[in-house]
Amino acid sequence: MNQSAHFLALSGALSQLLLPAGLVAYQLRIHSTITAVAVSQETNDVDQIMATIDSSIGQMGNAFGLVLWCLGLAMAGLIPFLIAITRLRYRRTWAFWFSCIYGGCLIGLFPPFGLFLLIFALMHRQEFAPTFSPPGIA
Repeated sequence: MNQSAHFLALSGALSQLLLPAGLVAYQLRIHSTITAVAVSQETNDVDQIMATIDSSIGQMGNAFGLVLWCLGLAMAGLIPFLIAITRLRYRRTWAFWFSCIYGGCLIGLFPPFGLFLLIFALMHRQEFAPTFSPPGIA
């Protein structure tokens, strides 16, 4: 097994965890922001309410920026995985299933990457998991 191909494929696949982590962090930040605004509206001080809303808008912008960073890093991390399975011909069963499942998920977000992963894996499925043929049968 080519160690560099294995490292590239594994690091590329693991970097895809940044995307759901960023989305979870975004949801938590939005929830805490909405809670802060709801609590601040119980007061009659308009200046305090406006300051809380202003702060909340800034926090929502920061949360969205975090999602964009995670998305960009995840897509950049997909490149080593693509190099491993195409150029270095890394063929493991887990890489096939990752390509199929993640490619299907990416079709909605980034159709070119998703379609490429899915089509490449399905076209080369015999290389990823060759079928067993008994000796002597051609």
